[in-house]
Amino acid sequence: MEALYKGMEKSIVVVGGAGGIGRCIVEQLRQEYKIYVLDIKDITTSIEQCDTIIPIVGDILEESTLDLVEEILSKEESFMGIIFSAGIMVPGTVMDTEDDIWQKVLDTNLTSVYKLSKRLLPYLMQHKKSYIIAIASNMAIVGSYGLTAYSVSKAALVELVKCMSLDFGTKGVMVNSISPGFIDTDMLASAKKVFNINRNWMYTTGGLPKQTVDKEDVAKAVEFLLTTHSMNGANIVLDAGYVVR
Repeated sequence: MEALYKGMEKSIVVVGGAGGIGRCIVEQLRQEYKIYVLDIKDITTSIEQCDTIIPIVGDILEESTLDLVEEILSKEESFMGIIFSAGIMVPGTVMDTEDDIWQKVLDTNLTSVYKLSKRLLPYLMQHKKSYIIAIASNMAIVGSYGLTAYSVSKAALVELVKCMSLDFGTKGVMVNSISPGFIDTDMLASAKKVFNINRNWMYTTGGLPKQTVDKEDVAKAVEFLLTTHSMNGANIVLDAGYVVR
């Protein structure tokens, strides 16, 4: 990595970097990278400020935000990575999920990755090696009770990662995903409400695992993927063995 970017800062953008997993990723990488943090919230209100963290405040679902991000990063000669950490989880089955909620979950968790990648890939491909990392979920693998839109969006995200890895790996862009299990975030609090209602989940899986996954482990996995040239199209599962139960 150092040889590829010698004499330059290494610049990345973390989408959804102001809270939860995203913020932990920013904390992990802030000493080594110049980080643009795209989020609807301003990360500088909740993190120690430094010159290497630059907020881009905007909604990833808005075309004007995508325009702004492209304008900024197109001028960054050292731009070499996108980390997608934005996501929403709305409880509901096929029967009780409203159409607009279904669409919003897919747009946030999946379509935003497609749209921003499409815009930024030309700049990533200017380097010998660059990276796209998407935070998915173990629900992409095992499915879920009462979280249909979320699980479907994350499963499709993992497949999108595989397709991009095939299409752009030969052009130097390493594309991978990470599928965490349950992490102590606001999203988990929302999920617990569903599990408490639907006892079938507990009969099938034994309920929530005895331990949650540390955000720091996810951040370290991201850091690893930003330094390896050997992984492409992989989905790293970090869930304390949940998917094999």
